[in-house]
Amino acid sequence: MKKMIVTAALAITSLSLFAQGSDQLVSKKGEQYLPEAGDWAISFSATPILQYVGNMFSGATATNVAPAANFLNANQTIIGKYFVDNQTAYRGLLRIGINSMGQDNIVAQDGSTTGGTVTDHASWAQHFVGLGAGIEKRRGKTRLQGYYGAEFMFFLAGTSNTYTYGNAYNSTYQAPTSTTWGNVAGGNQNNITATGSAPAASRILTNTQGGTFGISLQGFIGVEYFILPKISLGAEYTWGINFQSTAQGSMSVEAANGTSSTTTTTNTGGASMFSLDSGINTVWGGSNANLYLTFHF
Repeated sequence: MKKMIVTAALAITSLSLFAQGSDQLVSKKGEQYLPEAGDWAISFSATPILQYVGNMFSGATATNVAPAANFLNANQTIIGKYFVDNQTAYRGLLRIGINSMGQDNIVAQDGSTTGGTVTDHASWAQHFVGLGAGIEKRRGKTRLQGYYGAEFMFFLAGTSNTYTYGNAYNSTYQAPTSTTWGNVAGGNQNNITATGSAPAASRILTNTQGGTFGISLQGFIGVEYFILPKISLGAEYTWGINFQSTAQGSMSVEAANGTSSTTTTTNTGGASMFSLDSGINTVWGGSNANLYLTFHF
């Protein structure tokens, strides 16, 4: 975090050299630095860019990947604004995430005398849809602006795993050779790993988490500096209340029954959480303190 703050300071200082002093609110071309009534704006996390620049200064070339790649892998929340006057803006937040992953594992084919193999497959799917709205008030008459406000957010999310196997249960093989999948029950569903294969008297077919619903009401306070006309780099801190509830999920397990197999489905426990703390936006891919790059137009 210290590296990111230092990098942000360096970026602001260097970019300011190309503009007029902080006491000037109009560029040499006559462009306004600060947002005005009727302006729209869009903000996104500046962390990937600052990490990239920070790695350049520190010489960490092994992790100095292109910022675009970091953005594609990050949990980004889009923040949009509409300025009703020079000091007031309505905020909207949006995050939509749909992720899926599949993994194959080759295991020995039961009964094969020629070294035959079959394929077991695991798939993971996740979705996240979040919306939010709020109001922002601003203070300051120079390119250094302070702001504060409040916003309401809610989200829906869910995760499920599905497994298929190449060797079937039958009267000859009541423990067919099957992949041992890591992190199946009670672990991180987002990290499916084949840890080996072994005879299995029972094996998992599906593991679905109950849907999660969350709401939060938070306040925010921040500061931003307009490094160029209508382009600002800022930091924001959040604090508020959050409630989320996860419904019961289900797990299906296949087991030998003497001639083939029987599938049993059981419910898994749900959960709920209430918090009054900083960093409510962590469920949106943020944290209690974030660095943002904002474009106004």
